[in-house]
Amino acid sequence: MLGLRSYQRDALVRVREAYKAGKRRVIVSLPTGTGKTVVFAHFPSVLKMKKRLLVLAHREELLQQAHDKFRAIDPELKVEIEQAGTRASADAKVVVASVPTLARGGTRLAQLPPDDFSIIVVDEAHHAVAPSYRRIFDHFGLLDPGTVRYLVGFTATPRRGDNQGLGEVFEEVCYARDLREMIAEGYLSRIRGWRVDTDLSLDGVKVQHGDFVESQLARVVNTPARNNLLVTAYRELADGRRAIVFCVDVAHAQNVHRAFSQAGIRSAAVWGELPKDERRATLAAFSSGEIDVVTNCNLLTEGFDEPRVDCVMMARPTRSKLLYAQMVGRGTRRHPDKADLMVIDVADNSRMHQLPGLHSLFNLPTNIDLRGSDVLEIEFAIERMNRTQPWIDPSRIHSPQDIKLAAEQIEFFNFDPPPALAGCTENIWYAVPGGYRLSLVEGESLLVEPNLLDSWDIARVTPDDGRTVLNRAESLTSAISIADRFVSQYRPDAARLIERSAPWRAEPPTDKQKEVLARHRIPIPAGLTRGQASQMISLVVTSPRR
Repeated sequence: MLGLRSYQRDALVRVREAYKAGKRRVIVSLPTGTGKTVVFAHFPSVLKMKKRLLVLAHREELLQQAHDKFRAIDPELKVEIEQAGTRASADAKVVVASVPTLARGGTRLAQLPPDDFSIIVVDEAHHAVAPSYRRIFDHFGLLDPGTVRYLVGFTATPRRGDNQGLGEVFEEVCYARDLREMIAEGYLSRIRGWRVDTDLSLDGVKVQHGDFVESQLARVVNTPARNNLLVTAYRELADGRRAIVFCVDVAHAQNVHRAFSQAGIRSAAVWGELPKDERRATLAAFSSGEIDVVTNCNLLTEGFDEPRVDCVMMARPTRSKLLYAQMVGRGTRRHPDKADLMVIDVADNSRMHQLPGLHSLFNLPTNIDLRGSDVLEIEFAIERMNRTQPWIDPSRIHSPQDIKLAAEQIEFFNFDPPPALAGCTENIWYAVPGGYRLSLVEGESLLVEPNLLDSWDIARVTPDDGRTVLNRAESLTSAISIADRFVSQYRPDAARLIERSAPWRAEPPTDKQKEVLARHRIPIPAGLTRGQASQMISLVVTSPRR
């Protein structure tokens, strides 16, 4: 495994261990730009493959990338593509196959005998719940009890997915690294963010299959005023950067391109039906720097790798965290000529829809406007605030400046239980970005967070050991119950301190409590109770990272 990054080696080890442990359908989750293809291209050697390997992908670019990566790692390995008029020979050790081709019916799938294959890899595995994939899985018996074949899915889906139903196909996430970890470790580019607000409303746009109906969405957002706003935002916030603008449909991509061109900015538009030669020539000009801005619709979200991209503009509203992550991922690769990635979110109004943004990829408040700040720096500041001052409500943080003010201004305080936990716990849980936290003593806490398989992780967090998953539950209420039982069983001393209904909690703060709070320069809001003061003091005094 020479030449692999440490996390790629770890992923291979976890995949191998999962099979030995009896798992037959697993997912590996790695952010865009971290070399998922490199990992599964090492399967033949690392998994000591005796039979054939099948790679499934749904786009031509992904098929070619996988083919080329296998050949680069082992030039002697016979790797062939199965797609449309191209057929893989019966002695090809690795077959890289088009899902539309195999699932279309006829003899193509039948010509791949299940007994010849031991490993099936799904690239972009978030598509695996589609009927076309299930047809292929059924052919190979991948969902049958006792199967010996191994299904391994690779995806850039964030750890907290879109309730896509991946748990119907896969039984375990055997390895996952998220975007924030990869940026912090220097594998991906730093990200800065801006939000550009519009006066358009998305509430009249219908939703189908979990996302906006594109024809209706385009009618709302493809306006001269909004398109010109994109040009202004680029000029003011990212002038001279190499930018990809994600649009709703072809007409929107063309109109945004015209707005940039009319402003004297070198730009072009690409889309799926554009002739292949013209599309390749345009993207080559973009890569070489002849074009500064390229607009597109439904084309560059997968299979396009240009590391010089240092600006991504979100002109296409979406309800999908996965799609949003894919769009951001087009600019996260590192390059010597680039300092960071600028993400510009065009924020339309909506009371009905929860729209993803950088807050859904990082642990940030939903409504925060980063105003050009580094995402990771703001996330770390908010995490520190959550850890040391959990009485501050993160949802009331709307800008980086608010973080500096929150510790000393009462309007940022909130002692109410999270609405989603009403009636299911007697303990003092706090809502934090991405989940719920129960603070214990000496810096220890429990976290309940949604995961990729549409269930909930119960994790223990300590200063020394970091995050350790203790259990998994199918619902939030079950996860909270499991966490509460953990406390009562294994942390009885803490249990008495975190119970919300303890009579002493309703009393006024003692003089000693007021002195301690004052010494730590923590304001004492009107109506503060002894219980609230006690928790504030306990967290302030015992946290080793304050």
